[in-house]
Amino acid sequence: MTYLLITLLVVMVLPLLTSSWRLNLVGLGLQGLLMTAVVAQHGWNFSLPSLLLLLDLLVLRTWFVPRHLFATMREQGGPDRRDAIPANLLSWTIAGALVLVGFRFAVMLHPAGGVMTTHVAVATSGLLLGLLVLATQTSTFGQVLGLLRVEYAIALFELAAGSEPGLPVQLGVTAVLFLSVLTLGGFLRTVGAEGPDRPTRERAA
Repeated sequence: MTYLLITLLVVMVLPLLTSSWRLNLVGLGLQGLLMTAVVAQHGWNFSLPSLLLLLDLLVLRTWFVPRHLFATMREQGGPDRRDAIPANLLSWTIAGALVLVGFRFAVMLHPAGGVMTTHVAVATSGLLLGLLVLATQTSTFGQVLGLLRVEYAIALFELAAGSEPGLPVQLGVTAVLFLSVLTLGGFLRTVGAEGPDRPTRERAA
């Protein structure tokens, strides 16, 4: 399972080093697919909560979220270049430092090491990177991307327990994610990918 978690960490980090919004959405889809593989390592059972978890990970996170936002961004048009974090050495250094902090935190929280420590480290790194995107982005798309990165990291934390969630909890989580993505997509359509104030500033310049 460790190799899946390390691959998941790479998928979290690499899109931050690019300027393509498409690759960032593909990264979200790959995160969902890899989280599905992590759960599969524990073994699936065919209870209703497990089937809902499969729907959440494989259908919503892997397919629906990136596809819905991709279609919305295509409607917006505009440049392909939309950095998730500022494209400079300082931002990339901070991102690397946050990954190190995530691993350090995991060792403090679970000093025994092993797969659980790696799982917590990757989830913590994903959470910190999502907060970095939120802290450095002023565009609507950047804020949506950061919010979803944080949500995916929280879901990865929940998978660390390895226990089956209760039906009401899993049903609520899946419903909230679905409605949130629809709301975020509608917000992108209404406000625009760059935000309501960006065109005004450009005209003033």
